[in-house]
Amino acid sequence: MSHLPDEVLARRAAAGQLDCFESLLARYRDRVYRLCYRMAGNAEDAEDWAQECFVRVYEQLGRYDPAFPFVPWLLRVVSNTCINLGKSRARWRQRFPLGLNEETSTEQAAGHRAAAVETSAAAAAQGKDPLRVALLDEETGAIQEAVDALAPTLKQAVVLRVQEELSFREVAEILGVPLQTAATRVRRALLEVRNRLIQSGFVTDEEQQKP
Repeated sequence: MSHLPDEVLARRAAAGQLDCFESLLARYRDRVYRLCYRMAGNAEDAEDWAQECFVRVYEQLGRYDPAFPFVPWLLRVVSNTCINLGKSRARWRQRFPLGLNEETSTEQAAGHRAAAVETSAAAAAQGKDPLRVALLDEETGAIQEAVDALAPTLKQAVVLRVQEELSFREVAEILGVPLQTAATRVRRALLEVRNRLIQSGFVTDEEQQKP
């Protein structure tokens, strides 16, 4: 069954052949989790979101047209599901604050520090500059925070374009919008991320003005 195209597996899975759906899961489990992680911003939510995404994919297989490639359709369902889950998470935190944001921020900061220490130790063992590695890790964290702060539609666009490395045309197809709209969303997202990095001191005004 591993030799069958995605589209054939999807059609058979929609007809009730669960082994075909399992084959699709095996092919795209890692990619779906990676997208969920980038949309959620943490591993715990990403695991839950990935499971929810596969449920949604299975539920919507009947709407998939095998005449079109499967992957863009899959990523569209996953990214839209992540947006909805992100909105639900935000609403839940607003209704039950109780210091949750502060605790979460503290836990995430502790996690970043632990990762930085571990990375620095590994770098030292390999003869690399631990300080430089730690600074790069801190910058990566700042970038992720800036991406997490974007509006859902902008975050969706920039994750697909920059982190998933899809073309603008593929992004537009997944989002179900015109090519120009997809490109505009990506540019707006990148501009907002850059402005946040300037405010955080990771990008200077001089760098911002470079062509």
